[in-house]
Amino acid sequence: MKLKLAIFSILFTITQLYSMSIDEIKFYIKKYVEKKAKAEVQKIDVVSQYDVPNANGWKVYFLSIIAKVNINGKEQEALIPQTVFVKGKRITLKLMKRGQLKSNGKRGRDIDYAKILKPKVPEEAYDKEHLLYGSLDAPHKILFFSDPFCPYCRDISTDIVDVVMKNPKIYGLYYYHLPLVKIHPASEMVSRAMLVFQKRGDIKNMLKLYRIFVEPEEKDLNKILDAIKLKTGVRLTRDELYAKEITDALKVDLEMKKRLQVTGTPTIFLDGMWDRQRKDFGKYAEKK
Repeated sequence: MKLKLAIFSILFTITQLYSMSIDEIKFYIKKYVEKKAKAEVQKIDVVSQYDVPNANGWKVYFLSIIAKVNINGKEQEALIPQTVFVKGKRITLKLMKRGQLKSNGKRGRDIDYAKILKPKVPEEAYDKEHLLYGSLDAPHKILFFSDPFCPYCRDISTDIVDVVMKNPKIYGLYYYHLPLVKIHPASEMVSRAMLVFQKRGDIKNMLKLYRIFVEPEEKDLNKILDAIKLKTGVRLTRDELYAKEITDALKVDLEMKKRLQVTGTPTIFLDGMWDRQRKDFGKYAEKK
């Protein structure tokens, strides 16, 4: 496999063979961001790093950059995610994989590694608070970000739950709520209700809310609570949905979304790595 670099995005190159240190990476990215974005970088953290598969020695670093930026004349703090590729003393923001050569002599589309890779899931994400089905000690872990009004989430959640319930010693399913409020205003309130059921261990009613009889655009909490009662037979209250325990739990999920650079739903990680095509999660299931 051949790789090519977008020359304009090369930030720094030296011919030495030894690897670039974390501090060097932070130094050059800081200079780049401050020059490019006219922002004052305050802090850079490495969220995740690993060898890029089949990329001839390239390593990917996922950075979380805190910077002061000027927005409408006001200085504000912003969180900037940045993906960086490093090999030896070379560092770039864009690493491309050439498209496969076809039988007609033409090549398929080039692949941008920055678009097909995400940070690895940290071990602390696999806790009992997020375990929906399966075992904490299972050899394979599925982490699932979902919005209750996402039609693809609704369909694939059924498939994932089915796989894990049939293979509880093989898989652990860890569920993270990701309400997409901008397109589904009702999703935060319904996600909070799902968290209430989840905290009670009532997973059956939690999952029923994927098929709640309310429009995604609904903003009236009372109508949503009525729809939850109609679907589950359980009357939840405003106080239960907005209890500190529920607010804190949702905050944890949204922070993990930022850490893993998740931008939409459904998003699935299998054994720490992004299942981009959403097809690999069942590959370890026992064949019947």
